[in-house]
Amino acid sequence: MIYRFEDCDLDTATQEFRRAGQPIHLEPQVFSVLEYLVRNRDRVVTKIDLLDDVWGDRFVSESALTSRIKSVRSSCGDTGREQRVLRTVHGRGYRFVAAVEERRGGRATVDSTRSAPSAGSGSVVGRVDDIDRLESALAAAAAGSRQAVFVTGAPGVGKSTVVAELLERTDDADGWSVMRGQCLQQRGGTEPYFAVLDALSHLARSEGVEVVDGLERHAPSWLAQMPSLVDDERARRLQHRLLGSTSQRMLREGVEVVEGLAGTRPVILIIEDLQWADGCTLDVLELLVQRSEPASLLVIGTSRTEAGPAGDLISDLTGAGRSVEVRLGGLDDEAVDALVADWFGGPAVPDELLDVIRRRGAGIPLFVQEILATWVRRGHVNVDGEHVVLRAPVAEIEATVPEGVQQLIERQLAELDPDQVATLEAAAVVGTEFDGASTAAGLGRPLPEVEAVLGSMGRNLPYVDALGGSSWPDGTVSTRFSFTHDLYRLAVYERTSAARRAALHGAIGEAIERGHQSQIDESVTTLAHHFGYSGDNRRAVKYLTRAGERAAARSAHSHAAGYLLDALERVGQFAAGPDRNDAELQVRMALGPTLVAVRGWFGAEVSENYERAMELCDARPVPCHEAAMARYGLATVTELRGEYERTEELLLPLLDDTAGELAVETSELLACSTFHQGAFRRSFDLARTVVDSEDEIGSSVLMARMAEHPEAACNSWASLAAWFLGRSDESLLLAERAIEVGEANLYALSTARVQRAFLHQYRNEPEDCGRWADEAIALADEQGFPMRSLQAGMLRGWVEAVTGSPEAGADRIATTLERYRSVRVRLAEPYFVALEAEARLLAGDTRTAGEALDEAESITRQTSRQFFHEPELYRLRARWHIDREGAGAVDAAREALDQSMATARQLSSPPLQLRAAVDRLRLERDHGDADPWRAPVEVLVAGYAGQVEIADVLAARETLSLSE
Repeated sequence: MIYRFEDCDLDTATQEFRRAGQPIHLEPQVFSVLEYLVRNRDRVVTKIDLLDDVWGDRFVSESALTSRIKSVRSSCGDTGREQRVLRTVHGRGYRFVAAVEERRGGRATVDSTRSAPSAGSGSVVGRVDDIDRLESALAAAAAGSRQAVFVTGAPGVGKSTVVAELLERTDDADGWSVMRGQCLQQRGGTEPYFAVLDALSHLARSEGVEVVDGLERHAPSWLAQMPSLVDDERARRLQHRLLGSTSQRMLREGVEVVEGLAGTRPVILIIEDLQWADGCTLDVLELLVQRSEPASLLVIGTSRTEAGPAGDLISDLTGAGRSVEVRLGGLDDEAVDALVADWFGGPAVPDELLDVIRRRGAGIPLFVQEILATWVRRGHVNVDGEHVVLRAPVAEIEATVPEGVQQLIERQLAELDPDQVATLEAAAVVGTEFDGASTAAGLGRPLPEVEAVLGSMGRNLPYVDALGGSSWPDGTVSTRFSFTHDLYRLAVYERTSAARRAALHGAIGEAIERGHQSQIDESVTTLAHHFGYSGDNRRAVKYLTRAGERAAARSAHSHAAGYLLDALERVGQFAAGPDRNDAELQVRMALGPTLVAVRGWFGAEVSENYERAMELCDARPVPCHEAAMARYGLATVTELRGEYERTEELLLPLLDDTAGELAVETSELLACSTFHQGAFRRSFDLARTVVDSEDEIGSSVLMARMAEHPEAACNSWASLAAWFLGRSDESLLLAERAIEVGEANLYALSTARVQRAFLHQYRNEPEDCGRWADEAIALADEQGFPMRSLQAGMLRGWVEAVTGSPEAGADRIATTLERYRSVRVRLAEPYFVALEAEARLLAGDTRTAGEALDEAESITRQTSRQFFHEPELYRLRARWHIDREGAGAVDAAREALDQSMATARQLSSPPLQLRAAVDRLRLERDHGDADPWRAPVEVLVAGYAGQVEIADVLAARETLSLSE
């Protein structure tokens, strides 16, 4: 048989295709698709029809079918815009619309010329202007101008259809990469970044290694969330790079990977159903749209017009001129008439039927199409040649139309046979998109039987559409389907009894658990959803906990807290006993860092959570891993609160456990705690124990949460302790080593830089302190380490104060300290208050300086331990007395300096002793007998022999010469 249409010939006997007399090579599958469409040109061909006829039982993706359709159009000289030969019937399939002449034996035997549909090929009825706006944005994006369009409207109004039409008109020759993600409505909320991850993973699977390489280059934190795309070697690289990731990094990388892809070819990013989007997905869209740099990028979002975060974002971006909103309303009467004619394929439609549709269809395309489908299926209306014929009185036909699309769908469902209803119920439990394997598992029936039912409904009923092949990690292969509209899924789900829904959720969850065991992490939110609704609390807790851990790994701590608090509530429903305690402990250990991130270090829930975890550990008959983790977690909290005594009390049992798994982390945290207590020798020894260890130190996930790295952090603590022990040259060498280690770990580099700035402040080297503070702030702000940025900000204020702008510097310290306290961190708080006091003294504001010193001294008195900066507080107090110039000021200053010297001796700190002695020498030079103080200063200066002379030694020498 030879089919002739336009200037094309399709010869099925020789498997040849010619256009304008010239042979054109078609791939076998493209030829088969074209032949099937031509042979079945009298009807709409569904995707299921094509998959069954061309691919049979073979595994194919939706993109494979889409690419073959585009090849058919291209070979015939057609385009997605014109659709002269092949028309897309949105939500139904494809129809061959060109006039065809059949030839056998070289002569025409059948003339089967068809008329093109009245609505016009390739158009979406009533939406021409809306499509044009989308195409204008597409053209601008192709030219390198970043564009964003949000298509909004009521359910069923045609948002997805408009977007699909745009994609139909986008030819492969244009070189566009299409990323498409779907927001889902799930129990407890969708996992963070779900829709964007969905879009990226589909693109990576369709375009392969190039996209995966781009993800590793631009967005390693995102690639790590898609383990099925990562081999073992790549996984090891990612693990090393991602320690210490933050929400800012995750967000920034999500934007950068999309823009990186757009830098190689134009990209369309489509996120559908934004009304269900998680906050992290909305953050990515907002940042992508707000950036002003040119990019060949078109962002499209669809959303219902309802209040919520998505609506607010769309309003803000549109109001700021960053995006365009295409609001879809109901169709007018003329468009409804065209839609009806288009649906029937061209025959004349009686006016009385059109009147009914205009009155009852509300201008909603989905409602109109479903009304027509119901009438045809019931035999009320059919096509007879060139006319649509009524087979029942108009009043009777109109009486079949309910008030809305939801009610119509429910009536349609009531007409199905029990097997079809049961299959749809299981599919609705899986989700808007579902696969045959999950559906069959829910029903407990063979997969071929279930897919046969779904395929039949896809051909003859409006409910489902085939998307292509689907495979599970265990090798299970089935077809992936979708409800043609979520309203269908919702109607089916809500009419299913609660008991049956629970049973289906449980059976489907168990099947997914078995089939995805090797890649279970990618299914934890799905499993938590199914087991949660099935009433299987034990499994729900297991997967909610893992979902929380995965959300925390994406730095989406609010999402993580939601999962984990849900899990904790479910644990409370377990019977009392060891199993319940074990489950609660696992949840609380995951919850601890998340609560810190969400509530801050001083949140009562944080310490309560860790205290309860330790209580659960103590109730166990044998020590456990969680006991050490809980102890370390609570010690971290107390350290940042400045409760150094409690920190040491918590950590000592871990330090005494020489075989303990947290030896490195414990030593580092104790080095921090003992340093702040002024136990410089002990801090130095603890830090050097880690640095000098023969074992490979590696990285620590626990420390990464605090922007710490074992080797970098311990080099920094050893550096600071060495300075206070009078080993100034060694302190710089150790600080350099901390920076070197940090260069390979951004989270460690942030800490190393701010610690280096601290070192130069202690050394009274403002120029170096300012340089390292600025570098620390830049990196901390970029990577999202707020505590480091705040600490460095206060150091920057000190630099301003001592280099000529004392008032501005003092104000900066005060403002930044207020922010530091607002996140409930108290680490080294008296030290920062003292920096403000020093700046106020330099500004001549003795009243505020005195208040700051009072506050710093009050904080230090709240602990029985000494504070590393306490000698400096007494020294500043002496300066304050002298600056006030009141009666007894000199004697009060002498007393304060004596306290400074005595405390510095207790701390065994030569530089602190030297500063107190030099200040006393200066005081006596001006107000008494300086001679007795020359010898102590000379002895302390002599202690630095052989080292590079530091600022304090130079100042001491100058003071000695002036005191002769």
